[in-house]
Amino acid sequence: MREFWLGSTEGSAAKLNELVTLPALNVRGMASSRTGNQASNVIPASATASLDIRLVPGMDARQTTSRVVEHIRKQGFFVVDQEPDADVRRSHPKVALVVVRGGENAVRTPMDLPIAQEVIRVVESARGQTVKLPNMGGSLPLTSIVRPLGTHVIVVPIANHDDNQHSSNENLRLQNLWDGIELMAALLTM
Repeated sequence: MREFWLGSTEGSAAKLNELVTLPALNVRGMASSRTGNQASNVIPASATASLDIRLVPGMDARQTTSRVVEHIRKQGFFVVDQEPDADVRRSHPKVALVVVRGGENAVRTPMDLPIAQEVIRVVESARGQTVKLPNMGGSLPLTSIVRPLGTHVIVVPIANHDDNQHSSNENLRLQNLWDGIELMAALLTM
């Protein structure tokens, strides 16, 4: 919290490895009109919000998306899935364009499986004691592997904790790269 200048966090005293096992709705961006030096005295014609949802095992991506869309409807919006034309805008006082991208169900590989224990052993023999999380806060298309192959997937990230992932200044420390190469070599020879 000190490093990221945070006065509080969602989930208060809960630890990160507990929080990432919970579902979450994230408003990752909002925009409407102009701010700062570009601000002007206008009523914006539209507003945009970008949301993402962290699913956990047991949640269905389509059903969860439908629930979010239904919530938007309950706020009085007429929901469309393509840019509304003039007739639609004139016919409804509030219109929401909802575009759904992605939407894979979450998967989790039990950490007590023999293969998971072997991966942990190899990782710790190569890198020392490591942080073990039951799942990640991000989304990968793992269901596309797990479902058709009927198998499990184990993700071994090498990024530094402050890598600003998906930001303009995303980074990977060179030592993490070298350590990661060494680690992947150990995993490939297990």
